[in-house]
Amino acid sequence: MAKILNTASAADLNVSDVNSWFPSDCQQRYIDIIVGQSGLTRRQATCFVRLWGYAQLQRDSPLPIDILSRQQDQLYCSHAMAADLFYYDRNSGSDRSAGMMIDQLVAKHLVKREPFDGTCTRLSLQIPEGFLPAPSVLPKQFYLDAFEPRCDAPIVASMLEESYSWMSQKTAATSFKMTKVLRQWASQYPGGLRVLRTDLDREPVGLSVFFPVHASCEEQFHLPPSDSLHLSTINSDDPIQIATPGDTECCTVFIRSWQIKPCYWSYGTACQMLQDSQATLAQMQQAFPNLCDIYTITIHPRLEAFALALGFKGMKSDPNSALRWLYMPLDRFLATNIDDALVEFDFAAL
Repeated sequence: MAKILNTASAADLNVSDVNSWFPSDCQQRYIDIIVGQSGLTRRQATCFVRLWGYAQLQRDSPLPIDILSRQQDQLYCSHAMAADLFYYDRNSGSDRSAGMMIDQLVAKHLVKREPFDGTCTRLSLQIPEGFLPAPSVLPKQFYLDAFEPRCDAPIVASMLEESYSWMSQKTAATSFKMTKVLRQWASQYPGGLRVLRTDLDREPVGLSVFFPVHASCEEQFHLPPSDSLHLSTINSDDPIQIATPGDTECCTVFIRSWQIKPCYWSYGTACQMLQDSQATLAQMQQAFPNLCDIYTITIHPRLEAFALALGFKGMKSDPNSALRWLYMPLDRFLATNIDDALVEFDFAAL
């Protein structure tokens, strides 16, 4: 393994022993801030943050590093050294791959490469101000978890009420109805409900609901989408019935809700939830071997643009509203590289 260049505080450290001098939680804090900025995918953001940490290490920074500075000196970094730095936590990653990654960062104007002088590659980092956390603000961390109907239903219902109020008059009973329906769905198919939680207080700030649809209800996806709204409607009869695990006639999963609280809506949280959605649907496919279609209705306009960016296609519209069915083959959704699909999507505009 390549040794780090001589610094008084780090002379005996290896580049590839990154976590010893740049803890993973600190890396992740900066990755979550910059991913999506300058068109960075999560993998590119991860490599840039490690290169940033390595540049700071050259300045004899106190160890372990916990705060990164925009002011960095020029550094020497061979492709072999970069490979150790970028890919220490992966089974693959060659010198050539590391060189290509540096090429990508140069193309995004985040790294300046000096003319080759016959020794190691000389690099300078161009770090935008927006890559630093806001002063005195610790960004919240998130994780995906099972929906807990006893604790989560009222909080999630309150979060969803705002989205549904965009298309219908909000009444005093809306939140109550949503609470009851969420608990009913959880009792019917608990594995289909997932929440995004904050680390600090476990508060649910995002929800996804996936329903394997009984074959007798598949006609609904060829009728006006408003006929299938149930979460906030007065009608107590659910037009979509759930299939029983092992049902070989079940071909369709209905995304009944996919929401993130607006103040937490970002590239990072969306990617995190979508990757969990892929895992949830892959597991569902094991219980329903012929599952192959995904349908959804996007209640809020911001989510339709988001779904189209992922590859969903607009299908049947509703003559009485702005709603329409959106469709995507399940296998195509499972094969989607979420980071790449959304890297150009403008979350700030929503």
